[in-house]
Amino acid sequence: MLLGIDVGGTFTDAVIIDEGRIVTWSKQRTTKDNLMCGIEAALQQVTADIDVKAIERVTLSTTVVTNTVVEHKENIVDLYIVPGPGMNVDNAFPVDPIYVHGYTDHRGIVVESYDADALKGVCHTHRYAAVSAKFANRNPLEEIQIAELLDVSYDFVSRGAALSGALNFPRRTISAYFNSAVVDVLKEFKGAVIHALQQIGIEAPIYILKADGGSLSLDGALQKPVETIFTGPAATVLGLYAFQSIHEGHTVALDIGGTTTDISLWRNGVPLMTKGGIYIREYPSAVRSFAVTSIGIGGESVVRCVDGHITVGPDRVGPSMALGGSEPTLGDALIVLGKVQYGDAAAAFRGIENLDISIEVVEMAERILHVALEHIKKGIDGVAALENKRPIYVVDDIVHQHLFLPSQLVVVGGSASSLAPSIGDYLGLPVKVPDGAAVTNAIGAAVAKETMEITVRVDTKRRLLVVPELGIREQGCSLCHIEEVEQKAKDILTTFAMKHNTLDGIPSSIHGAFHRESMENHEIQIEIINIEDFPVVEGWQSVERIMTVQAQLQVGVTQYVES
Repeated sequence: MLLGIDVGGTFTDAVIIDEGRIVTWSKQRTTKDNLMCGIEAALQQVTADIDVKAIERVTLSTTVVTNTVVEHKENIVDLYIVPGPGMNVDNAFPVDPIYVHGYTDHRGIVVESYDADALKGVCHTHRYAAVSAKFANRNPLEEIQIAELLDVSYDFVSRGAALSGALNFPRRTISAYFNSAVVDVLKEFKGAVIHALQQIGIEAPIYILKADGGSLSLDGALQKPVETIFTGPAATVLGLYAFQSIHEGHTVALDIGGTTTDISLWRNGVPLMTKGGIYIREYPSAVRSFAVTSIGIGGESVVRCVDGHITVGPDRVGPSMALGGSEPTLGDALIVLGKVQYGDAAAAFRGIENLDISIEVVEMAERILHVALEHIKKGIDGVAALENKRPIYVVDDIVHQHLFLPSQLVVVGGSASSLAPSIGDYLGLPVKVPDGAAVTNAIGAAVAKETMEITVRVDTKRRLLVVPELGIREQGCSLCHIEEVEQKAKDILTTFAMKHNTLDGIPSSIHGAFHRESMENHEIQIEIINIEDFPVVEGWQSVERIMTVQAQLQVGVTQYVES
């Protein structure tokens, strides 16, 4: 049996899956001041009639890292950068960086070495540090050495090239900074989860989702905590995968929670991904993610009416008045309209009526619903417009314009059943609400595959192969064609996956990063996510190449779920 837990901003959900069947599920209030209480309450209910020894794996999704960043509550980090010449990065990062002299060129050749003695004399202001060097993705050696030097003075040090092997020094730097900035909150979350599981007697291995829908062991994620940002939307996408709810055409999926609605776009059954990486606040990172946008509309979005002007959200101040809250919400309006039944209906009616006593209560509720639906429509239109404005790189996209035009809706989340019919009518689109929609995130977490991403880079002139995420640097490489590099990337991933059976030779940071059942059946599915083949011109001739292949164990689900 698989246990999925989703700790959201409003609710904490838990679900148990056994051979594609939902055995039982629970939805409890998230206790923000003490996460363990809400998690434990959900676990107690979901395991009431279950032999906990039969639980084989626990997978988590959570908003705690996201919320920490959004609320500017992360740790401040000492950021060391080796930018080299030709790049002005002033004001590009959350803090003023500590500049380290040195330079590795675009081919990975160390032109100027860093000054180790100068680094030893730097005043260490905070407990955590991050280091990022330009072109460290092509030669991570100096970045590794600097990190090792700093490691004696800091509790935790992140490296840009260890988080991404792709080009784009600023994005790698942002990833490294926030990786160290959120490590404390993930450690605290880990402690709360482990304690709650121990109270119930669950001893299964624990994993956590990444933004791209893969998962890592919880211990492994503590080396890359930034990748656990936006795991809630990733869990939604995986839950929809598990339901097999989305097939042909252009589909908009909505996950309507208590506070926000997450919007994802699907083309012919495949969710769209971000280009380059997600934004962490206003900073572009190298963290790969599903293309999901959140808007401030949820079942408990506060409703206000000032001088006849009605607003719904984006903030949430507490539960609906039907559940003892102090201000009316969208959920209270839905109760008035008879679209949902829960709590104290009389309190819901009073809250909506008191917004403006000159307007009949049902009419006020209808106006509130209209405002919410308009917000959702604008959100969908905005996401689709952004997708349709993506840069065009190939002739086929010019000849055949692949515009995203929504043709259907799939709605999940705690408020799905009460809002989905109205949304479908308002947009004039067919709508589907899968069974189990209320706990889709927990389902997606439970069945998520484990994954890992690597970058293989080959410089044919120097006969050099580098895998920056793993710190691999091999001389004497004879590969000279991009197809060979692609196969090499697949071979490296396969080798590490197979070795996971004994854990021999695998860095501790990626323990648990592979799906054991797939390995035993030799069903390792590898996805090539980016290919670069860069010719090096010398004497007016292209005589050598720099070739790059990014590959990962394919994101997906271990089993489908009956809906």
